[in-house]
Parts: sequence; C-alpha cells; structure tokens
Amino acid sequence: MTALRALFTIALLVSPFSLQAQLFEVEFGDPIDFGFNDPNPVEAVPGNPATTLGGQRLAVFNRALDIWSSRLDGNARIRIEASFDDIGCGESTTLGLGGTRALVRDFAGAPFANINYPIAIATAISGQTFDDFDADIGVRFNFRIDSGECAESLDGFWYGLDPQSPPPFRTASFLELVLHELAHGLGFQSLTDAETREFIGASQTPDAMSRLTFDLQREASWNELTPVDRVQSATSGSNLVFIGERTNLRASERLLPPGRVTLNPGAPSAQSRVAWVQGYAPFIPREGLSLPIALAQGPGPSPPAGDPWHRSLACQPLDNSLEVAGKLALVRRGDCFFAEKWQNVFDAGAAGMILVDNQPDGSSNAIARDFAIALDRNLPIPIWMVSDSTGTVLRQAPTNTPVRLGYDLDAPPRGTNQGFINLQASTESTGSNVSHFATSLAPNSLMNPNLANFAYAGDLDQVPELLYDLGWSDARAKQAQYSGNWFNPARGGEGCQLTMDGGQDVSVLTCYLYRDGEQFWLIGNGVDLGDRYEFNEMIITRGTGYGENFDPDEVILDTWGEIIMRPFDCNHARFDFRPEDDSLSDFTSQMTKIVAASCNQRGSEQIDRSRSGNYFDPDRAGEGIQLALEANGQSWVITFYTYLAGEQVWMIGSGQRNGNTIDFGDVVITRGGDFGSEFDSDQVELIPFGRFNLEFTGCNDLELSITSDLPQFSSDTRTLTRINPRDCT
Repeated sequence: MTALRALFTIALLVSPFSLQAQLFEVEFGDPIDFGFNDPNPVEAVPGNPATTLGGQRLAVFNRALDIWSSRLDGNARIRIEASFDDIGCGESTTLGLGGTRALVRDFAGAPFANINYPIAIATAISGQTFDDFDADIGVRFNFRIDSGECAESLDGFWYGLDPQSPPPFRTASFLELVLHELAHGLGFQSLTDAETREFIGASQTPDAMSRLTFDLQREASWNELTPVDRVQSATSGSNLVFIGERTNLRASERLLPPGRVTLNPGAPSAQSRVAWVQGYAPFIPREGLSLPIALAQGPGPSPPAGDPWHRSLACQPLDNSLEVAGKLALVRRGDCFFAEKWQNVFDAGAAGMILVDNQPDGSSNAIARDFAIALDRNLPIPIWMVSDSTGTVLRQAPTNTPVRLGYDLDAPPRGTNQGFINLQASTESTGSNVSHFATSLAPNSLMNPNLANFAYAGDLDQVPELLYDLGWSDARAKQAQYSGNWFNPARGGEGCQLTMDGGQDVSVLTCYLYRDGEQFWLIGNGVDLGDRYEFNEMIITRGTGYGENFDPDEVILDTWGEIIMRPFDCNHARFDFRPEDDSLSDFTSQMTKIVAASCNQRGSEQIDRSRSGNYFDPDRAGEGIQLALEANGQSWVITFYTYLAGEQVWMIGSGQRNGNTIDFGDVVITRGGDFGSEFDSDQVELIPFGRFNLEFTGCNDLELSITSDLPQFSSDTRTLTRINPRDCT
C-alpha cells in the first residue's frame, strides 16, 4: 500500500488555488472570541477535524458553500455576510435566519422586465456588483443553541461532516441549517410582507418568486392577486403551489406517492390499508417490498390479558431472531427511541420494520402522517408506520402471511397538487411559511420549515431547480469540476476515474477494482441527470493478452451492471455499485477527490482539461488509457487498461506536464484485494511496474512509451487517439 498512498499524498501536496474567480465571498461579522471566531476547545467530530468551536463552525459553513457553488454558476462574485447572534429562546426557538439584502429589477440580462429579483440573482446574471449594498445575502445563527438551555429538545448544533455519521439525538445538523438559510438568500424567499402580503418596496413591484407562486383555487399567480387574496392564499393548504418547470420535473422524479400496506397481495382476500413513509432514506423501490411479517418478541413474561403488544416494543434485543430474520418485523410504538427499535430489529436480521401506533386512530397524537423520525444512525432497512387498527389486523394475520409495503401508484406524489409541488401554506402558520416546501413531501426537503435532528447527508433535493427557475444558472458550464480520480480513504488501492470527453459533453467513468485477489476494471459512458451521473451500462472485458499477444478479435465485452455517482460537492461523492452478477453484492462507497478542487469557482474560470480523456489504438480496440488532469491544473494521472493471459489488468501512475510531454515515473500494478464489503486495503499489494512517457502529437493524438520492469510485460510504444475526438478548432 505504501506506493499508492504515497501517490495520493504527493497529489494532495500542491499549490493553493487562486480564489480570484470565486462565486461566493464571505465576510464573517463576529467579534474576536465569538461565533465563527470562538476559540473554545472541542473534540473533533466525524468529517470535521477542527478542534475549536469556531473552527468547526467555519468548516461546516465552507462545506455548505462548496455544496451550493457546485450546483450554481454566475458572472460575478456573490457577497455573503455571516455571523452568530442572539436570536432568542422561547416556545418556538429560531435556529437561524437568512435572506436577501436587497431587491433589483430591470438589470442587464433580467429574464423579465419590471420584476424584482433578490440581489444575488441580479448579480449572478448581470455580472455587476451593486456597490450601494455591502452584501447580497445575510445569514445569522442563534449562538444560544450550543448552550443546551435554549430549546427543550436541543442540546446544541452538530458540526459533523461525514454523511455516514448522522447527528446524535438532541442535536441539529448545522450543515443542513447553513444550506437552508443560504437557500433563502439565494432566492427561495417570498418577497411579500408577512402580515399584509403586500409586495416589499414602495413601488409594490411583483417579484420573481411570486411570479411562480400559484393559487390553484383562484387560478392565478401571486403577482396577479391582490394583497387580500394573497393573505388568504398563504393559508390555503394544498392549493398553493410552485409552478417552475424544472422544479416540478425534479419533484416528479423524486417524490413518492402515499404508502400502502397490503395483506395477502394478489389474492382475492387482499386487504390494502394506508401506511406512512419515513421521510428519509432508506426507501423501498416503487414496485414495493413483499415479504412475510413476524411479530417482534423481546424479553419478558407472557403478555398480560388485554396487552398483546407487551413484548413487541423492540426496546431490547429480540428473543425471536430466527422468526424475524428476512421478514418484516411488526413493532409497537412506545417506551424507547425509534432508533433503538430500528437497531434491534436490524440486529435480528429483519428486512424492514413496520411501526404500529400506540395511540387510537384519530387521536391528536396518532402517527397518521409521513414524517421524519429522529435517528442517530444509518441502517439499510426501511421503517414504515401504520395506525393502531391496521397494526391489529397485521398482528392477527396467520404466521408467515405475505405483506407488501408499497405505494399507491395511481395517486399523486405526496406534497403535490395537479402535478405541481406544494409550498407550505398551513392554516396555522404565518410569516415565512410560504418560503418553504410543504411538510407533506416525502422524502422530506431541505426547505422544510421545521428542521429536525435526522440522518442528513447533504441532499439538496429539488431546491437547486427552484433557484434555476428563478433565474440562477446551473453548473453545466463547469461540469468538468467532477473530473479526476476518486477514492475512499478507508479503501485505498481501488477507485474510479472520471473524464469529460467530446468537448466536455460526454462523461466517461472507469473504475479499478478487485475480485478474489485479482484486478478488474470497468468502463462506461454516463448521463448527467443534474443531481447524479448514471452509468447504466458499465462494461467489463476479457479474453486476450498483453503486447504482441493482444488480439482485438479475442476481446469479449459484457455488461457488468451500473454505477451511480451522486456528487455531494465537487470533491465528495457517493458511488453506488450495482453489479448484475448475483454472486456480487451491491455496495456504496463514499469517495473523495485525490486532488481536491476549489468548488467555489465560476464556470468561466475552470482549468483547461482539453487534453484529458480516453485514448486508444483503433487497431487494438479493447485496451487503452484514461488520462485526467487533476483539479490543481498540474498533476496528471494515467490509468492503463489492458490484459494478461486473458484476464484484465490495470496500471496507474502520476506525473506533471513539461511542454508536450508527461513523464509518469511511478507506475504501479496491484493485486490482493476483493470486491465490495470483502475489500480490505491491507491485502492490496503494490508492485512497481516501470514508467510511462507520454507525448501529445495533436489535439486528439499522443504517443505513449511504455518501459516495463516486469518480465511478463514487454516495453513498447503505442500511437493513440481519442475515443471521443474533440473539435480542434
């Protein structure tokens, strides 16, 4: 492992990035020893190594900027003022506040005339800094939260940044809060008076958000309604929707229909009843999950008369693991945290948990809704909830009766009306309620008005699309920010390399992995779906030899499966591996860039990656190289994909460009790992291979000289061209 780790280390020790092309500029307004400058020592938390309170807060805020700047683009720097403040405590404690500092209309490039826009959007579109204002966005956070004495249910903020480590109980994710408040300042904000619903400003000019805020009952947008109508519309429940096209396209893909639980699915005696979906992952597929049910049984005496749920609370390890394993465990609400029940059911081997309400149907404390359960862990089995009466029907069913957890696919997704996503328009809410998505959405949204302590992993759901509908540019012009080599520090020795070919329009992913101690590699083209890249047909090959023994007619190509890459920001992403081979299990790896990028850059200032890409010899189709310029603009990584005795092999090395040549002097070949959950980086052995010397001979062509130190691989020279040529003009 030493050589490969050294490769990663060398790649990381590079010059700092120039910040002249920032998308966001932040001024932290706290005094010395307070807020973001608080020097009080704290222990490092997962993903956040800072050891002062202020340092941890800064790290989270900067990660939030990376996340937003990875999804947005603009023509000028957006100025943000951020601070901690005394926002007070009380019955409904405010964690933070965020919003625009000014409104601008009829600026250069404005999408619509005589419409007010938040100043951040005006700056991003026009490329103009409006010097009459000190900042475009202001965000403040309640310093009292960390005292643990401000909110009855909160002991403080959680400053962790590891998506696999959810906030502990009685904490709130500061990352979620920062992303939420910044979203308000970026434009997700009703620019009307909270009480009168008059447009803000003396001129009573409509705004960009109101143009797309629509009342289905009145069949009009807010910019067409009177203030009196808007007051009534603000509490009209599901009649209030957002009609932005991109927002609703993303919502239709993401949001789930109402849940159903069906006893004896497919049989004439089938019974289908309402079920409620936990608002956060894991979710079951839309086709549903069909399994037998089993009543969870914990320690204790036989249930007393009239209390059949006495031993089914799952607050302790289950006594009937053999009965529960592989089934849907029926568990009663009450006596302990949901997460404890979830853990005990998971430990018993159950495939899912059905949580039965302990309150009578119709009670004000009954579940009867999709909602977020406070969870302090990540487990791979779903939690669904049913009413007391439905739970009784399930409990009384014969042993091993099949049950399907599924969705009412004929019903619209939760939190929508007539195909449009609902804004929060509660009859009990005023103020900023319409500046949020409705709480009825499942999955939940970053812009839910009620932030809670749950397993938040940085999902921006359909919020970026709402900002695009308002006028923000998406990050299409800087999609190459994801190019480069990705690896999981806990799984050193394997990884993936992404390049954008064909003028940066074609995403090509290769992954270098192991099975039973032997190398294998995958390659495939992807589809950019905004919040993820889907590589649906990853190819695996076999069948020929190395050097003179290579015969392209012997190369056999098979579809391996799919890989989905879900960028968290430009340096962090989740890779989901889904092989078709039943002997290989799906697995997920949280990866980071070997060389970190500056996410906070505008698209016009991205480095020149025109030489990156995939190259091959047309007479030797089936082998080739992938060449990536890393984010510092200096380090190059080459991966050579080839064969030996009919099996795949790969070599990897790094170098720096000198004129038209790059010398890769540390090329290595590996062996010893395994696939997925069986992978152990300590088993990976790195063997020095030799060196590669590369010379660019044209915008699409290069010469590769291979110097091998291993007897089974001959030295050679290859003339290679791009698989996806770029326009040389």
